[in-house]
Amino acid sequence: MSLVSVVLTSYNHAVYLPQAIESALGQTLGDLEIVAIDDASTDGSQHVLQRYAHRVMVVLHETNRGTYATLNEGIALTSAPYIAILNSDDVWLPEKLQRQLAVMESNARIGLVHTGFRIIDAEGNLIQGNPLGIRFHPNPQGDLLAELLARNLFITSSVMIRRECLHRCGVFEEHLFGMGDWDLWLRIAEHYTIGYVPEPLTLYRLHTRNTMYQSERMLADDLWIHEQRIRKRIPELMKHDGWRMRRAIGIALAALGVIYSRMEQRDKAFEAFVQSLRYYPWRLKTWLRLLFYNGG
Repeated sequence: MSLVSVVLTSYNHAVYLPQAIESALGQTLGDLEIVAIDDASTDGSQHVLQRYAHRVMVVLHETNRGTYATLNEGIALTSAPYIAILNSDDVWLPEKLQRQLAVMESNARIGLVHTGFRIIDAEGNLIQGNPLGIRFHPNPQGDLLAELLARNLFITSSVMIRRECLHRCGVFEEHLFGMGDWDLWLRIAEHYTIGYVPEPLTLYRLHTRNTMYQSERMLADDLWIHEQRIRKRIPELMKHDGWRMRRAIGIALAALGVIYSRMEQRDKAFEAFVQSLRYYPWRLKTWLRLLFYNGG
């Protein structure tokens, strides 16, 4: 049996697919099984995948099922103890999986290992600076549950997961549009520690069709995660790491208030800001937002 299962999902990324697949096939870790699923693309992606059918298990959908249903299907078709996800517009450097496997096998408590990453443009050129506008954790390993309550910390294509985690924590939520990865990382981080390979072995491609640009659908995901995975589960979350968790929950509830304000639901926004301050009353930004709503 292979040690690592690679699950590659594709939707209308024909121009990027060959580089993604070749980067999986070119890994220094040779003990792999690779499944590539196209989710009813209309741009010729299925013809691209069929060229690799002699080396990769290829599945072609006739109707679009969505990112997370497709990922779950790919996971179910594989059997290795570790799973690595590769989005069809991203690229791996050759040593990625080998380096991650070494970290994963060093500690049975590690449920997820991610790598450093760099950002490339549509043509594959490195983008300098911070085009995502996100400050990433300076040492993203260990117990990261509190940090993950604030936001997603991992590029999906950088992640390797212990299959055992999915049996314990569940698979991807299929109704989500673009934040199902963050939702799964939150569940894993409740029970497992996080490992990290600092070298930038994942190349994340930034282009105009990235999921994050679908703002309304992403906002709906954001609301669901904050309500169902965070607010609804505060009693369970508070069992972890006292003060650090109170601060994280307070910040997450303030973010929920911002979500409701963007949706023009003022009463729910006000309620979330008030609840936030019960957990983290020293945050000036939340007080200012509360005063704004109270004054309105």
